[in-house]
Amino acid sequence: MKFPLLRLAATALLLHGGTMLQAAPQPNIVHILVDDLGWQDVACYYRTQHQHEPFYETPNMDRMAENGMRFMQAYSPAMTCAPSRAAYMTGQFTPHNGMYHVNMGGRIPRARGDTKPQMDPYYVTRVMPGKPAIPKAMKAAGYTTAHVGKWHISGVNYDPGPLDLGFDFSFDKHHDYNDPELYDPNDPKQTNFSALFAQPKHRLKDAFTDPRFPLLEDERPYDSMTDLSQRWITKVSQQDKPFFLNLCPSLVHGPVMTRDKKRLAHYCEKLGIPFPTDQGSISDPNKPGQHNPYYASMVDSVDWIVGQIIKTLEETDDVRNPGHKLIDNTYVFVSADNGAAQNLGNWRDAEGKMRREKVSDNTPLRQGKGWAYEGGCRIPFIAMGPGIKPGSVNEDTPINLIDLFPTFMAIGGMENDGSLDIDGCNIFPILKEQTQVAKFHDGKERDTLYWHYPVLNGAFSTIQRDNWKLMKNTGIHTNPAPEIQLFNLNEDLSETTNLAEQYPEKTRQLLAALDAWLEKYDAGVPYNNADYQKGDLPGQQNVPAVTDRGFEKDHVWVNFETGVGKTEVAEAFFLYTVNGDLRKIEEEWFRAPAKLSDGRVEAKAQPGMTHGIFCLIDANNFLIYSEPVPAWEEIATFKPLAFTLEDGYAYKPGLYALIQLSGSALQGLNQQGQNTTTLEKALLAAKGVYGKPVEEKAYAAAIQNLRNELVGFKGLTPEADTECLHYFSAND
Repeated sequence: MKFPLLRLAATALLLHGGTMLQAAPQPNIVHILVDDLGWQDVACYYRTQHQHEPFYETPNMDRMAENGMRFMQAYSPAMTCAPSRAAYMTGQFTPHNGMYHVNMGGRIPRARGDTKPQMDPYYVTRVMPGKPAIPKAMKAAGYTTAHVGKWHISGVNYDPGPLDLGFDFSFDKHHDYNDPELYDPNDPKQTNFSALFAQPKHRLKDAFTDPRFPLLEDERPYDSMTDLSQRWITKVSQQDKPFFLNLCPSLVHGPVMTRDKKRLAHYCEKLGIPFPTDQGSISDPNKPGQHNPYYASMVDSVDWIVGQIIKTLEETDDVRNPGHKLIDNTYVFVSADNGAAQNLGNWRDAEGKMRREKVSDNTPLRQGKGWAYEGGCRIPFIAMGPGIKPGSVNEDTPINLIDLFPTFMAIGGMENDGSLDIDGCNIFPILKEQTQVAKFHDGKERDTLYWHYPVLNGAFSTIQRDNWKLMKNTGIHTNPAPEIQLFNLNEDLSETTNLAEQYPEKTRQLLAALDAWLEKYDAGVPYNNADYQKGDLPGQQNVPAVTDRGFEKDHVWVNFETGVGKTEVAEAFFLYTVNGDLRKIEEEWFRAPAKLSDGRVEAKAQPGMTHGIFCLIDANNFLIYSEPVPAWEEIATFKPLAFTLEDGYAYKPGLYALIQLSGSALQGLNQQGQNTTTLEKALLAAKGVYGKPVEEKAYAAAIQNLRNELVGFKGLTPEADTECLHYFSAND
């Protein structure tokens, strides 16, 4: 990946009035990305909207706001965890990096039964190779980098992990951190990967007696993520390099529980209720306001984590800036990946019944997590650091988590010249109040934000410009909302009045801009279910059927009906797996291009492909498979589908493509004088297997062995750099 040249290093001597002065060193950066923290969950935000004291107490985040800047129009890139985190990490909107949601990514799209009229589109479940990544940029700027806590942007076998994406310090697939000076795999407190979020079997009986959470001097339970982050800061602060810490607590995600008995008792007392004796629902989901003492304790714990990190920065000497503490030259950001959940059902009561309970309250915002309304995507965002005016509040500038990528680059002294293909804006000048407008790398002012969340019953694509917000319902058969909604957020923050009919020209303009953006990234929308059984969807009777399919060498194809009475096929793509022996690890499917012609779709098998299937989309958006796919009732969401396919282009085309690729690589490697003995041996064995009838075990082993040998020459030959060879680590 190409990175632009660094500007003059911040530690260089500068000439000023004939005197050589030592400039301030590159600033450190700490970002605390909280899970599901709502806009109203931080006390200083709540007070602004309600003019009275909140139920949740967040003195440390309030102190950050008093010493820095908070944004009132900060947004997450998506309405759930994984796509928001991927967008933040890559600096790209969701259709640009391909991740839309959490549960069904990297799988063959399927409806949840023949009674469901639509299904989610295909999307990836990981940060794909070649995408920009914050840790790589920060390392290029000279930073030591760390990720601690929740990741949630890797594939089914934990590829790529934080270390794969460029962090110096983080954890591997086994959730073990990679510095033995900081992490003891034999200490059960440190190996408690989920830290304070580690779920007990019973949220009362088991929550407060766990030895992994001994009480500290302040009577708070020990938190492994906080402790590890503090010790990492202390260690790397002794180096002559700036540091970047990406700390991601799993709090305040559900299931709602707390490890802090004292704070739970405190919030019960504030509510005037006794300490619970039954772990079941404690808060009426229909009652307005904040009144869940468990959730309040979780927010309280997050605030404590923020306070502990800041305390470490305040107490640690800065060896790069003698006479100062780390806090004097560190930018601290606190944000969230999406809005707060408003009600959940997670804990069974003493009678074994599951009742939903109130979690948080996003009022005056509409809805919460999982929805494109403001409650699902407007988030708290607080920044503190050198040059940021204490107590400042930005009321008017819409920002997004994707802006942090270029902002971190700017703080680190890197110019964003556009070569990284990121969508965010550098908001560093806004933090220093040099401007109130977010600008792209070319100086153009940003006036529009976009969202694309084409899943579940809340499928919307959204555009926001000049406080006008248009929401397009992309799941019209399952999403009960109007097809188009238009809101004026200046006058209607709660999004109660749809103005689409009242302002037809505004609606037309925003819809045209949104559609152009969706087309730019080929953004997937929910597919119609051709097997729907509860009536006829428009066009369902005209869905073309597949007539036959086949392959020759690495060329795969499918034929389908055309002509009178059959809807035209408008789009087609090929999904394939490359896991090797799919029975060892979970299944993941990747997308490859397909060539569509009259009545036929063709594609090239990817090297190392084990199984494949074509997906055809007709002009009415019905999904047609190249062969029958088991219904969701037969094979549940996370079960492998490859072995249930009658054909699946199994093994042979993918092995052929890998043999051809390896043979091409051998020619170049031999010319370089490389030792290719083991690659030649694996290639010869693969050719022997290919000459025999398909047998799963032999073909899977041949693919895996040859792939592992070829990728060992990564960087030495372009064939070894082929993207699909690197979706999984060697030997997977």
